Amino acid sequence: MPHQSASPVMRIGVAGLGSGAVNALVATPGLTSHPHIRLAAAADVRPEARDAFALRYGGRVYDSVEAMCASDDIDAVYILTPGALHAEHAIMAAEHGKQVLADKPMALTMEDCDAMIEAADRNGVRLLVGHSQSLDAGILKMMEIIRGGELGRPIMISSSYYNEWLYRPRSREELDPATLEGNLVLRQGAVQLDIVRLLGGGMVRSVRGTTVLADPARKIEGAYSGYLEFEDGTPAIVAFDAHGHFDSAELTFGLGLYGRPRGRQSNLGAHRQARSFATLEEEYAYKNETRLGGSRTRPGPDAPLDKHQFFGLTIVSCERGAIRQTPEGVRVYGRDEWRDVAVPPSMYTEVELDIMYRAWANDAPLEQCDGLWGKATTEVCLGLLRSAAEKREVPMRHQVALPADRAARKS
Repeated sequence: MPHQSASPVMRIGVAGLGSGAVNALVATPGLTSHPHIRLAAAADVRPEARDAFALRYGGRVYDSVEAMCASDDIDAVYILTPGALHAEHAIMAAEHGKQVLADKPMALTMEDCDAMIEAADRNGVRLLVGHSQSLDAGILKMMEIIRGGELGRPIMISSSYYNEWLYRPRSREELDPATLEGNLVLRQGAVQLDIVRLLGGGMVRSVRGTTVLADPARKIEGAYSGYLEFEDGTPAIVAFDAHGHFDSAELTFGLGLYGRPRGRQSNLGAHRQARSFATLEEEYAYKNETRLGGSRTRPGPDAPLDKHQFFGLTIVSCERGAIRQTPEGVRVYGRDEWRDVAVPPSMYTEVELDIMYRAWANDAPLEQCDGLWGKATTEVCLGLLRSAAEKREVPMRHQVALPADRAARKS
């Protein structure tokens, strides 16, 4: 039923206070600053995390996700637990009538994606799969211009990212290839491939990919490349190298995530730090201290966001021009002129909360990032991994268009 108040407040509980929560609560605005969102609760197995949350944000704390979901204190659950637990916690939230916002990757299997969607549908709640830079203002403006048709149809999409991701401190589970918790394609490809799907219209026909394991000291993939073909024939080329040598910031105006400057020390410092750990146990302990309540929890940004962030370099070539992000918005490369389009910067967390809030407050479907969309992005990630293992092209069978396009087709 629609809410009676003109401006109802959505009360959100956070499931998991690890690194994902630090990103969502500390590094990016949204959960703590949205005018119609109240950060009301959190659940974590670690007492120090619960204490830190209660002290810093004032919400209620629970020692289990189930206890938080069963409470009357919240309207929605933001799932930031490890990927293997996303389905369990999403289903738990849905069964208690809570709206669900799930971190990327949506899940680690297609079966879990289906179970999450079915639980949300059965209980009449919304499932949003977010925490993806495809919702950054610059990417959304690129999509708007492309869909507006002034450049003609897309003829090629290219997205590449080079950074030091592989050498950031990791937990035991993240460095165990059997768990998939540290899998580069699922962790970072879920963002890159979501961006490419958004700009290409969503309907990927097939994927061919390769992954690379080059450092014997880190037994998880450190790079991947892929070739996607959309149903209309548009090709997309993706590449991600997380070995911390070349840095995409050299191609993106010196900026990286959160719109912050990146110099050579971003990569060199990560390599020095990785070498400084005498044992893997020392690295695991360090990573644990970066979670909420730890001694190394990162501070918040020292200034408001004034530049767009860059998840690498993404270029869309169209029949009559090309388009890419800039620090101030986007640049359109036409046949007769180049022009810059200014776009106020905003972070993906703000946008995904807006999407969920509007749907919840107006008793309407999600405009973007619903469960079917998240499942389709997960299919491409898993398809790339399968292609790399089997050395063949893998057809996609669960792709969907943007929710607005699906609604238009139904009408």
